[in-house]
Amino acid sequence: MIQFTVNSAPKETSHELNLISVFKELDIETQGCAVAVDDEIIPRAKWSDFTVKSNMSINIFQAIAGG
Repeated sequence: MIQFTVNSAPKETSHELNLISVFKELDIETQGCAVAVDDEIIPRAKWSDFTVKSNMSINIFQAIAGG
């Protein structure tokens, strides 16, 4: 069993997932988002190649415009 967190909420899966699969399974909209895993920003181009492992902490940040 692979256990990880998404925005501090515990999640669990029985099979290996990449970041895109995690977002699809959890129905998370990623338009305009940045993603950090264990406090390291993961470029969008690498999401499909990035394998989620046990105990990883995934944080999704929504871009906000302001001035």
